[in-house]
Amino acid sequence: MATEQDMTNETGRPPRCRVLVAGVGGGAGHVLGHMLADWAEPPVVAAVNTDARALAESSVGLKVVIGRTVTKGLGAGGDVELGRLAANEDLDALRALVSGYDLLILIASLGGGTATGVAPILARLAREEGLLTLAYVTLPFDFEGTRRQEQAQEGLALLKQSADAVVCLPNQRLHALLPPATSLPEAFGFVDRMMSAGIRGLWTLLARDNMLNLDFSDLQSLVENSGNECCFGYGEGRGPGKAEQALRELLEGPMLEKGRVIANSGAMILHVIGGPDLPLAELQTIHRRFQEAARPGARISMGAAVLDDWTGRLALTVLAAEHWMPPTRTA
Repeated sequence: MATEQDMTNETGRPPRCRVLVAGVGGGAGHVLGHMLADWAEPPVVAAVNTDARALAESSVGLKVVIGRTVTKGLGAGGDVELGRLAANEDLDALRALVSGYDLLILIASLGGGTATGVAPILARLAREEGLLTLAYVTLPFDFEGTRRQEQAQEGLALLKQSADAVVCLPNQRLHALLPPATSLPEAFGFVDRMMSAGIRGLWTLLARDNMLNLDFSDLQSLVENSGNECCFGYGEGRGPGKAEQALRELLEGPMLEKGRVIANSGAMILHVIGGPDLPLAELQTIHRRFQEAARPGARISMGAAVLDDWTGRLALTVLAAEHWMPPTRTA
């Protein structure tokens, strides 16, 4: 479904990597909403859902309603099998959606019916069309119940069979990230913003010309040799000590298990987003700290992008392959 307009960037040149961001289900729709609110020049973003009303209210321009026969446009009601039936009803539409791109960034909140049932099928279609597929998924809180937990784990296992790599963000870890008095909407909003910033940073480094570019081959090597699972970390800082703030939040926070994931990872992608005031000294400090935290011989691919609206701010995002399986060399 990629168009000629999609294949050019703001300079009029073909993009370095053709990226489709697709959110599946209601939870992913909220992430897409946060993403588009802060993103002046986003890639192609699509929302896939069985709930026609939720799609109609979405700010996403590209909307794909699936399973009208089996769900009557009312959603899957937490029924994973109904989600699968909806996807199978509209396989041609889903295949057309992913056709023509290099990379699919798939977003899903696992545990419900639509996301859990549809995401593995969309990932499989993307792989058949030759796309590299990186999935960002959230897993339910413990208090959401055993059924949603079990469905999420089932969906995660199936997704790993088709996606090149899956980045898991268990909602339960928010207890260690946020104050106890944080409301549920604030907690979900935090996850949405964190995922949005990470995906925006990755796309910026892949698709635009930046201060330090990240090659598509770097991402391809990481995800194809990650054992189908990558760990995600995010840290942000503001003001004069923004680099140290971001490093501390990232390396000492629970998302990367207080640095344990970095210490064990065989390969990682580190991307930095800053404003026009981003100094070279901060980049050197960031790279040095990661070299010190990583195990000897770890592959660290680093990219940096400067965005005009990020003056006084700095964000670090890491994709780390904890179970790194280096490609075998052939004679």
